[in-house]
Amino acid sequence: MDPKKKIVRNPVQDRSIARKENLIEAAYKLVKRNGYDETGIRDIVEEAGVSIGTFYAYYKDKNDIALEVIRKYSEEFYGNLAAETISSLPENADMPRIILEILTRMRKSALKNKKLHKEFAILSLADQTLSIAVKKIERERIGTEVFKLIQYFGKNRKLRSEPASFLIAQRAMDDIVTYMVLQGFDIPDDKILEETAIMIGKYLEVS
Repeated sequence: MDPKKKIVRNPVQDRSIARKENLIEAAYKLVKRNGYDETGIRDIVEEAGVSIGTFYAYYKDKNDIALEVIRKYSEEFYGNLAAETISSLPENADMPRIILEILTRMRKSALKNKKLHKEFAILSLADQTLSIAVKKIERERIGTEVFKLIQYFGKNRKLRSEPASFLIAQRAMDDIVTYMVLQGFDIPDDKILEETAIMIGKYLEVS
């Protein structure tokens, strides 16, 4: 039987879970270092120290494990965004200042993992399946962080409550940071971030 046609399984035993986590770590490390196109399944299993049969026990193909790598990067990119922003600003900080802090931290994280950020930006445009998955993962991750931020900063202010409003704000922030890191603007980054923060801050806060 073609291993790619086998039904993949979710591990339940500790040893199986560890093997799957090793595969994810190996794929993440290789994509970060070499890029997605230059990373093959055989490279991943060699790095993880498992057989190719083990890979196909958990994943249908390379795109399948790419979703896990994207999820891991999303957790790294957004993971402590709310906690770090909350610890840096007073509860009564104005919205543009809050957004600027978030944008600054997003840029710092993207610059730290510039190659990986670029890989996933390209993948999300080139592959429709991955694009849908990336958007879903981002919504889940940013939704968690936005909830924490609203709980802390939204107590004494009136904010837009529609989910679409936060999705628009998040998409705009992601696109600005991605373009800034991968292409660059003719205007200084700090000025771009400040103006973006003012626009999004005014958009989110209802007067």
